[in-house]
Amino acid sequence: MKNLLAVFILTVIFSGSLSAQYKGYDDKGPNYKTNSSNLLLGFINPNNFTMHHSFNVSMINTGSGNVSLTSYINSMNYRISDKLNISADVKFQYSPYASSIYGPNAASSLQKDLSGVSLSRASLNYRISENSFINVEFRKIDQSDFYYNNNFYNPFISNPRYSGY
Repeated sequence: MKNLLAVFILTVIFSGSLSAQYKGYDDKGPNYKTNSSNLLLGFINPNNFTMHHSFNVSMINTGSGNVSLTSYINSMNYRISDKLNISADVKFQYSPYASSIYGPNAASSLQKDLSGVSLSRASLNYRISENSFINVEFRKIDQSDFYYNNNFYNPFISNPRYSGY
């Protein structure tokens, strides 16, 4: 113990007289290649990319059973040009609880059908002129859209998930 204490004291005393190595300023700059454009992968401009999020927790009670549903939708939109854009909705959905008068197998099947990750919408929008456009769209309509979003089927009611023209 005395030897360890003596070594520690000598280290503290003599460490004050030691000098560190000084390395001067290196003005070469970084050695990695810098790109003057702000494009991702050389062609994707992040300024033209927008993303919106929505989170929904729902519960439905019917005469044949109960279902709870939690969903998160990530809506992404990329403007290729002033007249052309693409957009997509990715849905993460989970049903933590379901019951059915038809038994536990029917409730379990409903839970599995409602849970998962899916591409719920993808669209390509082209503006022909100021007053007209072409919209090519894919939609995956599942049971949760029928139960929880009744205006999903009505084209005359504005859909907040639509980010086109």
